[in-house]
Amino acid sequence: MKHIPVLEKEVLDNFQYLGSIPEGFFVDATLGYAGHTLAILRNIPGTFKVIGIDRDQEALDLAKARLFEQGLLDRVTLVHDNFRNIKTILDDLGISVIAGALIDLGVSSMQLDSETRGFSFAHPDAPLDMRMDQSQKISAQDIINAYSQTKLEEIFRDLGEERYARNIAKNIGHYRKEKTIKTVGDLLKIVEQSIPAKERFSRPKHFATNVFRGLRIAVNEELVKLDKAVSDFIDPLQSGARLGVISFHSTEDRIVKNVFRNKAQTCKCPPKAPVCVCGYHPEIELVTKKPLSPSTTEIEGNPRARSAKLRVVGKL
Repeated sequence: MKHIPVLEKEVLDNFQYLGSIPEGFFVDATLGYAGHTLAILRNIPGTFKVIGIDRDQEALDLAKARLFEQGLLDRVTLVHDNFRNIKTILDDLGISVIAGALIDLGVSSMQLDSETRGFSFAHPDAPLDMRMDQSQKISAQDIINAYSQTKLEEIFRDLGEERYARNIAKNIGHYRKEKTIKTVGDLLKIVEQSIPAKERFSRPKHFATNVFRGLRIAVNEELVKLDKAVSDFIDPLQSGARLGVISFHSTEDRIVKNVFRNKAQTCKCPPKAPVCVCGYHPEIELVTKKPLSPSTTEIEGNPRARSAKLRVVGKL
């Protein structure tokens, strides 16, 4: 299975300090196929260990096999959970501080390439599923067939940033009166009919990208309490440790940026206050003033990385 971790060089550059920590735990919050974890363990010498979290049990099983093949499984603790529960996860492991963490908010190549999970429009016969956690009850098919047209429009517009959200939602409403929308191909057909041909062919990405992204985010509730989750990762960082977050669209990045900016503030007094009286002390410093983006070379080798952005902060 081909798997290319996004922004690998940038991630390694920002976590080189792990090599100087004799003992400690690094958290890979979205382990996937263990791409970033393997890159870190192979390229940064040290004795630190990794806590690999993923809500997808299939991903954890594949990552476990891959780590075993590389002789690195003994340095990784695998956890089947949502990274939003980081406080509970660390408590259960008896860990109070961590030496660093990485949250990759994208979908793994394993999920995108699956012919049965419904994440990608490359497999039109796949069922509309899109659940990262297969034990979860609500799937993409449930949402498409049961949600109101107004709610679907909100999903496509706000989460997918789709210009033709209203038209797509309206046509879904018409279609499902006659037939249940079951497969990726069923949804693709509706989206294709809902976007003008000139617009479809002029887009740099597949015309259904925005709709599928919005639907996936809704199914997995990816933005629910994301701000709190990012904040919860900052709390257990030891002094000097770093947190990196990779986002793939503007809504995610805006949430991450706002949390980081708020935590890095040196003063919370009103802008017109003559002197600072709040006594607030920043928790972090912004290691990357602007998000890091993939190089042209990386995008050519891995087009899925094109919209990735990495922000990094350090605990004071």
